[in-house]
Amino acid sequence: MHRLLLLSLLISLLWGGFSLIPYLAGPCGWPLPLALSAVVVIDVFWGVATVFAIDLFNSHYRNNNEFLRSFYAELHADLIAVLVLAGVLFVIFSMATPGYALSNIDIACLGLPLFINAIDALARAKDPVGILRLNMGRRLFLMGVPAAMLVLSSWILIRIYSGQIPAAASLWLQLNIIAAGFSAYVSAKQVSYFLKHRKMSVSPTLEKMFAAFRGGRPGLYDQAARVSEKFERDMKKASAQAAAQRRQSKKRTKPKRT
Repeated sequence: MHRLLLLSLLISLLWGGFSLIPYLAGPCGWPLPLALSAVVVIDVFWGVATVFAIDLFNSHYRNNNEFLRSFYAELHADLIAVLVLAGVLFVIFSMATPGYALSNIDIACLGLPLFINAIDALARAKDPVGILRLNMGRRLFLMGVPAAMLVLSSWILIRIYSGQIPAAASLWLQLNIIAAGFSAYVSAKQVSYFLKHRKMSVSPTLEKMFAAFRGGRPGLYDQAARVSEKFERDMKKASAQAAAQRRQSKKRTKPKRT
């Protein structure tokens, strides 16, 4: 799995480097280090999307813990709808008289609804019991991330549709917009799911994959596993205390029999 991630990142990085950097450093007049940094930053979304896709497929084949399998199962309806839309668009464009051009924005348009869904998921995210609270400032900050990505993606698509970006760079940018939308969507759904269940969980699939990069040595993801375990212990304690307080409140408000 780690080889698949590395190969995916390498192909995307080389594609972006050879197609987008000449455009940014040439007609746009960007300094070469800035153009290279832009390609690397955009390519990060491709890596994150690949990680989520690997985790999703492993969960589908029951190679993950029950908590994460249930989480990814909740995403199936939305993702199937996106795939169906992709199929419908493919049929429409293949049957249309004009030939498909890479300067079209049809592919990237699949990513835009994912940004909107991510914003909606964060707006609705809450702990039904009320132990975990997401104040307005933090909620707006979280919602601002996919919102900013949506605005930036729309600006890029305007330039693509206006014919201002070369064809190869156009297609690379469109694929990365889909990757960014998918990453934002899954991340937002995770926040909502963790709040709803007052529980965090790390993926055994990703633990093995990241361990393979380090030759089995502990790393950042292993620290996240320890944080997750501590969070779960704290939530169990807080839930027990909240339940005890509710029972005491019911006893105090219970009318006395005469």
